[in-house]
Amino acid sequence: MAYYTGSAANLAAVLTGLTAACEAEGWTWSGGILSKADPGIFVRLAITPAQGDYTILRAWGRSAVDSGEMGLTGNEYVSMCLPIKGVDVSYPVTYHAFVFSSEVFFIINYSDKFQWLAFGQSDQGGLGGTGNWVAATCGYLQYTYSSWKYPTGGINIGLPVTPYHSYIDVCPAIGFSHLGNGDYTSAGNARQFYVNTWVDAGLDATDAFYPWTNSVVTGTTDSNITGIGYISELLNTQPNDFNNEGVMLPIKVFKKRAESKFSQILQVQNARHIRVDNYASTEVISLGTDQWMIFPWYCKNTTTRDGGPDISHTGTFGWAIKYEPAV
Repeated sequence: MAYYTGSAANLAAVLTGLTAACEAEGWTWSGGILSKADPGIFVRLAITPAQGDYTILRAWGRSAVDSGEMGLTGNEYVSMCLPIKGVDVSYPVTYHAFVFSSEVFFIINYSDKFQWLAFGQSDQGGLGGTGNWVAATCGYLQYTYSSWKYPTGGINIGLPVTPYHSYIDVCPAIGFSHLGNGDYTSAGNARQFYVNTWVDAGLDATDAFYPWTNSVVTGTTDSNITGIGYISELLNTQPNDFNNEGVMLPIKVFKKRAESKFSQILQVQNARHIRVDNYASTEVISLGTDQWMIFPWYCKNTTTRDGGPDISHTGTFGWAIKYEPAV
């Protein structure tokens, strides 16, 4: 693993910081595709305008270097460097790049705010697909829905699962939302906006690479099983009363299957959920011989620590990324 940090004066420099860090660790950046032949990870990256002429960084997961983009039509990207709750990214930004053999985490920081992009390959056994995954602060920015709120829409995050929501807000965390696969009949449905994690699981004939259940839309009652529901009680008890520390918990993704069954399709290898109440952003903590760098999912707020709907922060929900600085 290698860790890189630097300053980026604009969005083009953000993309350069990401690709340069990966190239230094054996990745290939060519024709808009960032790839690593072994184990076979492919991500298409582009700087393109979104609604309102905002220019953002988009990422599409792929199952091959020149094909197999994830989503219902291959157009459902994830995105970063976008306004949230009407607040633009303020350049220059500081970037943090964590490059592992099969995972990459890339985070920008401006004032007290953070946005991120992550991708890799799942080591979950039994998958029929490549296991390639991609996630970011936000999902697919289509804007045909009548109640569209981008770029003024806020964040929706909380426990025991992310609350029932106006699904045009952002949930900027891996595996938090229980809403999900967009709409079965409309690849351009606004629910795609909320889907910020795609996994090539290849478990079902109709697998379009999305991991989540459609329970909010269909009105079923099994939504707590997916999203953050599998670990919400543990997150809710942090930080612990004994020493006020947070506990690092695994980041997992599940896919709904037939007969109301669920399959784990991803456990992120080098990042963990953590409540950041008593940690400073970018603080490095030790656990045994390992070191981890702490980040909020977007913006830390200890006053409203459990989040909520249409807000401008992520409470004290955050993540820790394994940190191995150069020596």
